[in-house]
Parts: sequence; structure tokens; C-alpha cells
Amino acid sequence: MIKKIRDFCMGRLLIEIRGNALARFINQINEMGIKIWNIRRIKYDYYLAVIYKRDFNKLRPLLRKRKCKVKIIKKNGLPFILTGIKKRVFLLIGLIIFLSIFYTGSSFLWYYDINGLEMINEEEVRRLLFDFGLKRGILRKDINTALLENYLLKNIPGISWIDIRWKGTRLLIDIVEKKTITPIKTGELVAARDGIITEIIVFKGQPVVKEGDTVSRGQVLVIPEAENEETRAIIRANVWYDAVGEASTRNRMILYTGRKKTFWGVKIGPGKFYLTKIKPPFKQYKRREELKKIFLWRNLEFPIEFIKEEHQELTLYRENWSYQLALFKAREKAFAEILALLNNDSIIEDVSQEILADDKKNIKLRLLAKVEENIACLKEESSGRD
Repeated sequence: MIKKIRDFCMGRLLIEIRGNALARFINQINEMGIKIWNIRRIKYDYYLAVIYKRDFNKLRPLLRKRKCKVKIIKKNGLPFILTGIKKRVFLLIGLIIFLSIFYTGSSFLWYYDINGLEMINEEEVRRLLFDFGLKRGILRKDINTALLENYLLKNIPGISWIDIRWKGTRLLIDIVEKKTITPIKTGELVAARDGIITEIIVFKGQPVVKEGDTVSRGQVLVIPEAENEETRAIIRANVWYDAVGEASTRNRMILYTGRKKTFWGVKIGPGKFYLTKIKPPFKQYKRREELKKIFLWRNLEFPIEFIKEEHQELTLYRENWSYQLALFKAREKAFAEILALLNNDSIIEDVSQEILADDKKNIKLRLLAKVEENIACLKEESSGRD
């Protein structure tokens, strides 16, 4: 751990060394008292190694004598971070001034949000809030949320529950309205899908179909025994679903090499500022960004965040699947589409498949599933079901 801290404070350089007789060149570097480690031989005339920042310029006299070239691949450590900060000293000064202004501004109310309204008029709520004294620019300490909750409950009979809380300089007002009991729906029960009826259980109403009948979507199944009476029944039927799935024996895959490059910065409002200039280090890579809040105090949130942007190197390659595996993948895709359409009480009784296209490289098939499910629904609801 101590060694890692020391290396970080001194600054490390990943360098590439190219030329002839590189083993002799490495020995001469050691003879000069320059520490070099993590030496990796890539080719006979190409090495990678790590040295301290302070020792890099000491290599110049030796490079003049030998036909070798040294190039910096990567910089890491405190000296390089400080160099980046020095180049942005005015940014830091501006950041401090901004934080001071923002901290002062966070003592006031700037926005409030009202959530959960359906039947209650929002303008009426805003008028009551204004009468209570809630307006932009008022000091946070002058707003008693408990008193405000009681005030709204007293003046708006339609409110069942209310919660008022702070989120930064924003006041969140969550309202739950009183609900009226929905009357029992009455009317005919119709078929939600085409199918063959296998079971009829009627709780209320008069069935107009029997087991074994073939019905189509929208056909009447149960009628009320009297006008405006409720109808309830479970009518199960065999229904058929189909879906098409495709797969290929040739597939392009993505692999991550494990190499990555990290860039650090700060986000102030909508603006982003980085300590170093972002240059994509790889030909093909995936970009991943993480944001972390810098200042959190109680319910106050400051719009300043650390940015960690990571570029992960990736490579593309083709993977060849066997014919049986491609067939399985096509069947899996089609079956997943069918499952997404089924209800919780659906029972799959049989599945058959039909090959639509097959050239030994690309496979296309159709799955047909026989399913037993409850198809009874109220007539006004049938138009919304697939």
C-alpha cells in the first residue's frame, strides 16, 4: 500500500521502447540508477515498461548514443492531475464563487411541484398556497410544512392524504384524493378471443353457449338474468397463438479486451469540464459515464457532480453456431413472443412448429401454441383486449 501511494505521488509513465539490442539498453538504464519495472517484451524490437516521471528526461543522453526510441503511452499519478488543475485555475476560482452564490441561494424557495391531482383543480390548490404565503423567493425557514398540510386538508375536502417535503430548493407536494366507489359493471359477457369452449362456470347470469362450441371474438357468452344485473362467469376455451422467430448460424459478437482509459471532470449545471482533453484511445470502444454528487447536506442538493468517463476497448468477431443451436434460438424467440401475450391463468397444452425458410445459414420458423384460458370479459372491455 505504501509503495502504491509513493508511486502515485511521484507519477508513473508507461513507455514503449523500440530499437535493436533492447536487453542491453535496459541494462544500461539500470546502471544509470534509473528504476524501471513491469518490463514486457511484445516483440524482439518492442518493449513496454514503467518508469517514474522524474527519470524520463534522464534517458535522453542514452538515447542519443543508441538507435532506440522511447514514447510515452500513458501517464498516471498526482503530478499529472495537478498539472491539469493548474491549467484550469480560473475554473476552480469560478467554481468556488459559484458554490458561495449557490449556497446562499439554497436558503430560499425557488420552485414547488404539486403531484397526484386528478379531480381537484390545480389552480385552486395554487391559490390556497399563495394565500398561505407560499411564493418564490421566500426563506425556507419561514415555511412550516406541518401547518401547510393542515391548511390544505382543512380547505380542500377532496384530499384524503397529503405529504409536503423539501428536495433541495424545491418543495414537493404529494396529494392523494378521496376515491369514490365504482359501481359494479353490468352487461353481457363476450369472448375476448376466438376459440373452442372447454369449460363453463357461471356465477351470475344466463349462458348462451355450451361446451364444445366454437366462438369468435366479441360473441355473446353470458347475458344478465334481468336488466342492469351483474354477470360473472369463468369460460375457458382452447385458443391458438402463433409467432415467427428467426436466427442465423453466423453471428457477430462483441468482446471486451480489458483495456480501458478513464477521464475525470466536473459537471456544473448543464456544463461539463474535464481535467484533461478527451481523446478516444481506442479504435473501437464503449463509453460509460458515471456522475457522483459532490455536496449533499440534509435535503439540499447542489447541481455539481464529479464525472468519471470510462472508455472500454472492444473487438468484434464472428461466431458460427451449429444448425441445431440456430434452430433452438429461432424457436426461443418465437416462444418468448407467445409468452408475452398470455394471461396468468393460461395453460399451454401443445406447441407445434413449421419451418418457413431454411438455407442452412438462416432459419425462419413459425410456432403455433394451443392454450387454454378464460376468454370471458364484459362487452365494453373486449375491444381493448388483443
